[in-house]
Amino acid sequence: MAYAADVAYASFPVPVHCLLQIPMRLPFALAALDWIAPRDVQGARIALDLDGQRGWTCRADGGYCVATALTLPSHAHMQVHPHAQPHAQPHAQPLAAALDDDPALARWLLRLCLVLAGQPALRDDSLCLANDVLWWVHRFDAGEPAARVEAQLRRQLLACMMVTSQGTRADAVPPASFTPHASGRPAGAADASRRLHALRRC
Repeated sequence: MAYAADVAYASFPVPVHCLLQIPMRLPFALAALDWIAPRDVQGARIALDLDGQRGWTCRADGGYCVATALTLPSHAHMQVHPHAQPHAQPHAQPLAAALDDDPALARWLLRLCLVLAGQPALRDDSLCLANDVLWWVHRFDAGEPAARVEAQLRRQLLACMMVTSQGTRADAVPPASFTPHASGRPAGAADASRRLHALRRC
């Protein structure tokens, strides 16, 4: 009498344990986008390649979340040891430690959190610190059309890039500064919030 495993092995010339692995099944809207590809299963998350950018997705109540990596400003997250040689290269510092040691970086992150928290149009957006990476997370409803998901993720990737490029200066240009007649004056959290709101409507 043949066992099920024997039948499976005879029918499929691959190890049986491979047949029992959980597939990287994406939500329909994500699977429909050819510039998004699953890379790995990490517990409840599926790691993604988002047009060359890192990301992940996981199920949420009544929908799913998609996270995009938010690169820190260029001079943050790096430090030179105080006793290092004069020409020593800076080394990466754990993000949690960098936030404790770099007040400018901590203020940068606080401003970004305030923008997201204070804008009703960004109620489905949040920040997440996981695996020493800062992620911008957006929640989608399960039935969200693929075109709307794509538009949101394109905006999200662009917002991540612009937030990083503004640096940690207190007077930095706020993210999503698409306004062609920007005045160039120092912008506060309220101004940044309005500009991020304009980004969502683009």
